Amino acid sequence: MQTKLIIVSFLLAVTKVLAGGYAGALDRVWLFYAYQIDGLNDPADRTLGWKCLSWDDRENKCRTSKKGVNGWVMCQGTMQPGRRCTFSELLNFIGGADRKEDLLADSSGKPLPLTDTNPDPEQTAKNVYAHFERQPRAKVPDWPGYRIIHKGDEDYMRSIIRVTDLVKKAADDGKNTDANKQLFQRFADTTMQIKTARVGDHGPYLISATENALRERGIHVEKESVGSGHSPIDPMRTWETVDWEKTMSQAVSSGSFSNDDVKKIMSEVRTEFYKDDTASAHRAVIRAFETSESKAKGCL
Repeated sequence: MQTKLIIVSFLLAVTKVLAGGYAGALDRVWLFYAYQIDGLNDPADRTLGWKCLSWDDRENKCRTSKKGVNGWVMCQGTMQPGRRCTFSELLNFIGGADRKEDLLADSSGKPLPLTDTNPDPEQTAKNVYAHFERQPRAKVPDWPGYRIIHKGDEDYMRSIIRVTDLVKKAADDGKNTDANKQLFQRFADTTMQIKTARVGDHGPYLISATENALRERGIHVEKESVGSGHSPIDPMRTWETVDWEKTMSQAVSSGSFSNDDVKKIMSEVRTEFYKDDTASAHRAVIRAFETSESKAKGCL
C-alpha cells in the first residue's frame, strides 16, 4: 500500500514536470535557438515559427481557414531582415508572454536587449520560469507542437524529434559555418540542460519508490548527483537519482545476494515503477532528449 501511495504521489508530481516546470522554461530557449537555426534556411523551407489558429483536438489536425496558409500563420516580428521574431515575440506567439517581456539574460544573470540572439540558456530559463510563476495559474504551460511547428500536432515526443531533426538537417546541409556555429553549440548545450533537468526532477520520486521496494530486502539505495546536484531555480532542491550500479555492487558485497539475484531484483523494481503510463511517458521524454542530445552533439 505504501509503495502505491508513493507512486501515486510521483504521478501527480511528474504530470507537472511533463507539462512544464524549469525544464519547460528551458524548452522555450531551446526552441528559440532551433528557430534561429531554421531561419538559416530559405524562407520557403522554414518549419518553425508557425502555428495553427484553430486546432481540432478530436481530429488532431488544424482546422482549415482562409486566414494564413490553410489556418497556419507565421510569427511576424520586428527583427530584420524578414520580420523575424525576437525571443519574447516568439514566446508571445506560442503563448503566455508579452511581446516585449524582458526575459533574456547573460551567464551572470544580467538583462540583455530584447533583440539579443545569444542568451544564456540557464539564466534566461530562470527568468522564463519566474515569469510564469507570477501568473494566476503559477505554472509553465505546455507547448503543443502546432503552436510552433508548421503542420505539427499536439504530440510532445514527436515535436522533440521534429525540432531535433530539423537542426540536424541544417547542420548536414552545411549551415553550421563559423558565423553560425554558436547557434548549434547553444542548441546542444540547452538540450543537455533540459535532459539534466528532467532527470533531476524525476530522481526524488524514483529514489523514494526504489528505497521503499528494497528496504524490506535490506538493500541500501545508493544515489548519484544529477548535473550540479541542485535545481537552478531552487538551490535547496536536490537533484539526485538512483545509482543502480553502486546499489547492485553493495548488495552483492553484503554476501546476501548473488549477482544474478540482484539483477533480477533491480529489474523487477524498475518494471513495477514504470508500469504506469505517466511514469513511462516521463522516462520516454528523458530518453527522447538523450537522443536529441546525441544528435545535437553530432552537429558540432
